[in-house]
Amino acid sequence: MEGFALHTAPEAGKGKLLPPAGGGWVGGGEGFALHTAPEAGKGKLLPFRLSNRCEIVPMITITTTRPEHIPQLVLHQQRCFPTMCADDWMNAEMFAAQLACFPAGQHVALDGDMVVGQSSTFRIGAHCLDQHTYRDITAHNYFSNHDPQGEWLYGADMSVHPDYRGRHIATKLYSARKELIRHLGMRGIVTGGGLPGLHHYAGRLSVDAYVAEVVAGRLIDPTLTPQLKNGFRVRDILRGYVDGGELLGNDATLLVWEA
Repeated sequence: MEGFALHTAPEAGKGKLLPPAGGGWVGGGEGFALHTAPEAGKGKLLPFRLSNRCEIVPMITITTTRPEHIPQLVLHQQRCFPTMCADDWMNAEMFAAQLACFPAGQHVALDGDMVVGQSSTFRIGAHCLDQHTYRDITAHNYFSNHDPQGEWLYGADMSVHPDYRGRHIATKLYSARKELIRHLGMRGIVTGGGLPGLHHYAGRLSVDAYVAEVVAGRLIDPTLTPQLKNGFRVRDILRGYVDGGELLGNDATLLVWEA
């Protein structure tokens, strides 16, 4: 069953029920979508946003990953990390293993039924604050290093579909991680953050100098800058963390967010 939009913008008529797919609104605005789908909560008013192109911008749903998401997640990895070594991509067997060991730590962002964002995490002890590589800390993406009593949540992966970037999906996924940490009484999040902007300064700035410039706000990195805005701090540089290819490089930042 289709829902209806209870629009509150003056140009549409306050309180007027209009079908979401019908179009005809002028300009941008905000309102509420009356969702009747069971997963949204029958009759529950949820917000939507109108773009200046007179169309509804879909609301993104954050939920825990389910087995039926796995085929999409495999393709999502390759789409989001085209230059990464194929050995570091997560395949269907790996996603299934992650779900089996720590289902509460796996999240997806959905536009309808389409996976447009993903977060993979596991619990681990304080040794994650030492130097390590991605493959070693994640047990080659199988998360067999998961410690049910671990005080830190390790962020193995977070990615957003290229066509959906700039819509604050990563922020929503970070919020899901933080909510999980508070629920479980953990210390915080540790992750290795890539530096996709570094290659623009190859031969001019070292990794350490580039990171210092980004932290100081004098340069903007597509990955590190949003992480800093989400409350992370740089604890160290992870040398040879991952084979990120020519554009991403091999080093990463060791990032910590404390609850």
